[in-house]
Amino acid sequence: MPPVSYIITAGVLAALVVISFPMTLGFSVILWYWLFAAAGCVLAIAGAFRIASGLGAPFWIGAALASPGFVWAANKLFEMFSSGIHPAIWLSFSAAARLALLAAAAGALRLVEAMSPPHTAFRAGYALLAAAAVLMGVGLLSYGYGTIYPKPVLYVTRTIGDAATLLAYGAFIAASVMITMRRNVERWTSAVISLISAYLLYKAVKAIFVVEYPHEGVMFWMQPIVALVGGAAVWRMGSVLRAQGRSDRSPPNLTIANARPSATSAGP
Repeated sequence: MPPVSYIITAGVLAALVVISFPMTLGFSVILWYWLFAAAGCVLAIAGAFRIASGLGAPFWIGAALASPGFVWAANKLFEMFSSGIHPAIWLSFSAAARLALLAAAAGALRLVEAMSPPHTAFRAGYALLAAAAVLMGVGLLSYGYGTIYPKPVLYVTRTIGDAATLLAYGAFIAASVMITMRRNVERWTSAVISLISAYLLYKAVKAIFVVEYPHEGVMFWMQPIVALVGGAAVWRMGSVLRAQGRSDRSPPNLTIANARPSATSAGP
């Protein structure tokens, strides 16, 4: 279960939203929408760095895990202060979001590798993420120069990109589950992160096989709430890991390299 302070905060926020809705004829919903989304983004960014710090991971892992939040914040700030979005700018933000997802996936995969026995599958995963990033860069250059590739090349490129997306969300789920199992972190944090990643994984799989205009419906209004709850879970996981790292007086246990079980370990 989440800490009591988290539950009380959620209750107070829910009460404020309910009270402000009739008083402002619903206009406050837009304000709460963006406040919840922004708060979730801030918590997720700070929590990502805390997770990396608590596990003794290199700084680049925390930056990689936090990069999607930075891109989202930059995009929304630009939309807020810009009168219009040029197609080239929209394409740039879209590419940045895609690269940020691949970077975060690499960071999550590195954490999973650090807590798992050595396996060549991790190298294959890194290679897939790198290939997807390179092909996306080539695609952007081709778009700028107006180059048209044959359909087989486009199919291969899309296949690699889709596979990298599936790997990314799978890595997020695996990393959150393994952290709670190996480091005795509250399980609700992993459950929240895994459920959100599973939903995004479902959307990615659906986009591969079903070609239709996406209708968010209720999920559009649920997105900021989901973002806030997910950000709180990431923050909590990072806080617990940092507290564990500070209380641990044995320096060798503070590095993620030592989180990997030995080959002779009897545990899973």
